[in-house]
Amino acid sequence: MTMNRREALKGTAMILGYAFTGSTVAALMQSCDSGAKLTWIPQVLSETQAKTLSAIVDRILPKTATPGALEVGVDQFIDKILQKVFPEDIQKGFSGGLDSFNAAANTAFGKDFTNGSAEQQDQLIRDFEEKSGPLPGSMWGFSFGEPTEFPFYRMMKELALMGYFQSEKVGKEILAYNPIPGPYEGCIPYSDVGKIWTE
Repeated sequence: MTMNRREALKGTAMILGYAFTGSTVAALMQSCDSGAKLTWIPQVLSETQAKTLSAIVDRILPKTATPGALEVGVDQFIDKILQKVFPEDIQKGFSGGLDSFNAAANTAFGKDFTNGSAEQQDQLIRDFEEKSGPLPGSMWGFSFGEPTEFPFYRMMKELALMGYFQSEKVGKEILAYNPIPGPYEGCIPYSDVGKIWTE
């Protein structure tokens, strides 16, 4: 059974706004290998699309004093969550969004995004950031609106941030990690915690 475009867009907003839980994301992240190069086999994306995605998330979340997106397998996480959670219409919309992003790179600086300089890549990301509207709000699986076009950039960025902050490495080494189930403490002074908490 296929979905029409309107249903696919509504489904995107619903899934991003509601359906993911920490345990769902953690299970997908645990099965992602890390690495700076494309050494994994994409399940939904073509190899070119996967390389473009890897380059984008590497510029959005680069390795600094903290791990980068590629180090914790964010690119693999996005491909895997597309395969396991999203319907075919949304998978195709996301893949097409990567093709459009790469076409914009060729228009802007005459080469694929992966071959652009860091400055060129950052400028293109800024351009998409400025022209991409927010995802429609949702609550309990109901969308409050419909995007006028497939929200590739916002979807990609939200999945990248979700995968990064839910990764085991970031959760344990950067954020304060409290596995669930764990003890309940109703009131903890911030000075005792020292970090932002993650589930």
